[in-house]
Amino acid sequence: MRTVMEGPVLTVVPEMVQVNDSRDSDWMNAFWGIVRREAAAGQSVQVVPVQTSYTPTEVARMVGVSKATVIRRIEDDTVKATRRGTHYRISEPEVYAYSRVLADRMASLVADDLDF
Repeated sequence: MRTVMEGPVLTVVPEMVQVNDSRDSDWMNAFWGIVRREAAAGQSVQVVPVQTSYTPTEVARMVGVSKATVIRRIEDDTVKATRRGTHYRISEPEVYAYSRVLADRMASLVADDLDF
């Protein structure tokens, strides 16, 4: 179970939620604890869905490459993606992993050009 709490923020990932969750589940108890605490302090609580997957176009903009490059990396299994109909979706952790690969590659190219 992955729960992230930073101040009044509780992140509930889909795999934590079951259709038949009882009222005693950990995430529900944490959620209602936050709601009660904020309400007691006179604050409103807002529940907002968070985007956890991205299109190749969005990933391309995020990491500074072309959409065609992202599609090629999906097709050669460098980037893991799922298909929703005819469209690819890339998970947030995979976007971060791909950006680290690109950063490492750039760092090695720069290091090769430097004379020590």
